Amino acid sequence: MIYNDFSDEFTGSTLNSAKWTVGNGICHPMSPSAYFSNSLENVKVESGKLKLKIVERDPFVCTYYNNQTPVTKTYYYSGGWVATQNPIHYGYIEMKCYLPADIALYPCFWMYGTIWPYQMTDYDEIDVFEKSLYIPSNSMLMQNFYHDTGLPTWNKLCQTLEFNQSYVGQENIFAVEWLPEEIHFYINGNLTSSIKYTTNSCYYNYPNPDNSYYTCTEFKYATPQKFQISLSLNLEANPNPLLTQGFEIDYIRSYKLTEGYNYEFWPASFSMSNPDMFKVHKSVRLGGPGHSAIIPPGVNITLWGKEGIILDQGFTLSPGTDFTARTIKTDPDLFQ
Repeated sequence: MIYNDFSDEFTGSTLNSAKWTVGNGICHPMSPSAYFSNSLENVKVESGKLKLKIVERDPFVCTYYNNQTPVTKTYYYSGGWVATQNPIHYGYIEMKCYLPADIALYPCFWMYGTIWPYQMTDYDEIDVFEKSLYIPSNSMLMQNFYHDTGLPTWNKLCQTLEFNQSYVGQENIFAVEWLPEEIHFYINGNLTSSIKYTTNSCYYNYPNPDNSYYTCTEFKYATPQKFQISLSLNLEANPNPLLTQGFEIDYIRSYKLTEGYNYEFWPASFSMSNPDMFKVHKSVRLGGPGHSAIIPPGVNITLWGKEGIILDQGFTLSPGTDFTARTIKTDPDLFQ
């Protein structure tokens, strides 16, 4: 099965049910003071945005599992949680959003999928961003990666990001680049952390793999995952939350690469308008005898090759250009 790319600009008047499902009557340990409801007060599309809010409610009893132990609680607030109907497998995923300023409100954007052929209790998870329940802050976020939780090869990356100023009240773009053997996290175009797959035991921190930048499970088990967006509540951070605030999402977009030739791509000259220039070929060569490769100024370019990229004689970078040459392990789900 090929998993397609995905996008939603939230331009309609209702959430697209072909793309999304809304959690209802669900409680989760990441939201200690609110359960998730499908009420339009909690989840709605309005003015070109997906809006999630916390609402005060009559008492609601709900049970969740903490390390396979059932926990039953009574909740007096509800929040919003949506998930995509279908998973994706690899790609570049980004969200443009505005985060609430109230310290009790917990916006999260993550990806989740169960691992096959193992038990359904084991899972993969990529947290594009979330707040910490234990260190409430409006200038700190976490970006996490969990792979094969509960299995002997359990690995995870936990990255805490401290900002110079509050990230609320401003537009932010959070992104993750998920490739067959590596994952990279970004905020507003800046790389914040990475994780790489390896089978070389010299690189991963087993048997104590917390915070390792490597994972030791083969890339073929990277699990298709669904997008998850939620707004949770933690009254311990603020017992009198500002319920007028919410989590607003402008868009979510994912992109896949395009597969190129199964031989060396060697263009006569570099051209931004060449449709083959940014495909993933077996290999790429720029410049060399009878060829030119002048990269124009002020552009951000990444070239991809399965086996290698050669920058030959005559290859020239103009000022203000961000140029990257990448070789990657490929998988059919990586491509459009």
